Amino acid sequence: MTLRYLAVVVLLSAVGAGVLGMRQQQLNDKHAMAESHAEMKESREHIKDLQVRIAKMTRPNALKEAIERADITVEPLSRRPVPEQLDNEDAETSDG
Repeated sequence: MTLRYLAVVVLLSAVGAGVLGMRQQQLNDKHAMAESHAEMKESREHIKDLQVRIAKMTRPNALKEAIERADITVEPLSRRPVPEQLDNEDAETSDG
């Protein structure tokens, strides 16, 4: 009978140790995930900051002035009309 109790105690201890090990692994995984989320947040903030800096440096008026100062001819990248052309077309359609 004592052997049976000893076996139950050993078995329950092993199960308890296994559960504790799984719980520790779960905590480690959650910690790693939190660190990854923090890194991603920092990266997103850095990207947003860079986008703002790029937007400030590439204002259409500033680019146009720089192109005129450099005295170069630049072809459009797309066939879409630029805002100035849209304004002129709207004025022509409202007159006619």
